[in-house]
Amino acid sequence: MEPYKLDKDEREQAIHRLAAYLRRERDEEWGDLAVRLLFDTIEEQIAPLHYNRGIAQAQRATRELADVFEVNLESLKRMPKP
Repeated sequence: MEPYKLDKDEREQAIHRLAAYLRRERDEEWGDLAVRLLFDTIEEQIAPLHYNRGIAQAQRATRELADVFEVNLESLKRMPKP
């Protein structure tokens, strides 16, 4: 399974939300199959981009925390007394 793909319950909820969005915002009533196909396309074409963005942000945050951790460790070093 691809890491950006939703599990069954999350997928059903997302499809339901997409159908509700189409009704509410676009005043369009799509059939179940059409909504599922649209969702599949979004999941295949767009979800990996968002997933990769999240990974990049996590990498950046981890590097920043590591830098802070390194500075804190440096401040703990003790110099020998003369």
